[in-house]
Amino acid sequence: MSPTTRTLIFTDLDGTLLDHNDYSFEAALPTIDYLNQANIPWILNTSKTLAELRDLAKALGNRHPLILENGGGIAVPETYPVPEGTPHSIPTNAGDYRLIALGAERSFILSMLEPLRRSFRFQGFHSMTEAEVVALTGLNPIQARQARERHFSEPLVWQDEPEALKDFGTELATHSLSLLRGGRFVHVLGQVDKGQAMARVVDHWFSDTATGCEGALVTIALGDSDNDRAMLEAADHAIVIRSPVHAPPRINHPNPRISTQTGPQGWAESLSRVLNELGYITVNAMEAL
Repeated sequence: MSPTTRTLIFTDLDGTLLDHNDYSFEAALPTIDYLNQANIPWILNTSKTLAELRDLAKALGNRHPLILENGGGIAVPETYPVPEGTPHSIPTNAGDYRLIALGAERSFILSMLEPLRRSFRFQGFHSMTEAEVVALTGLNPIQARQARERHFSEPLVWQDEPEALKDFGTELATHSLSLLRGGRFVHVLGQVDKGQAMARVVDHWFSDTATGCEGALVTIALGDSDNDRAMLEAADHAIVIRSPVHAPPRINHPNPRISTQTGPQGWAESLSRVLNELGYITVNAMEAL
């Protein structure tokens, strides 16, 4: 690998790095350890909330900015500067992170959803009990409580006809809101997505201007669902992780890759292959020697 080339990884979590059924990432631990030891920055780009991500990032050894709620915001750790002039806040549950809002606030989203209940059938996290979230997601009660602590989006269970979802999205667009389909839910958020948030992270912290370094920046993105499409299409290397429950998303990319395995096994296998092609000697490559 050329010493002037830098690598930056963006990854989805549920169904990608985390197993769809039990949320385990154990199968990916050797590759995660390699990334951390090699100082390759890897950005979590997920539908999860800051409350969910704070402890998970620690468990993963991830000390980088976190893209929250499908691109609705960025959580910036204290070790990274907040760009001058960028509005940010420090919620009570933020810990050592500062929040940068990229999309609409959740309070605005909820106010726009309320009148739409007269025309469409859906249920959002805001109106669910903790027990209902547990039943829908398989999360434990603490994790379910964290999943409901949202700042920039509202996940919905769509209870209406599938055809009505298009009309629902059209109504949302009149309020500058958008609709994304995830693995389990449809998500209402501002007119942002994971790809836009990815570009913001690159500009703020990893561009030539931000780092003072010259040379190519190679981006790798991994995801499994339709809500990962913008992120995958924006990357130099797009890796679609095969899902046990739905078909791979169709993406507009010159050379998309699809893992042979699902979840964290597919994540580790596919990411190691790309890193090996870029000149890194990963755990998988060393095992083959």
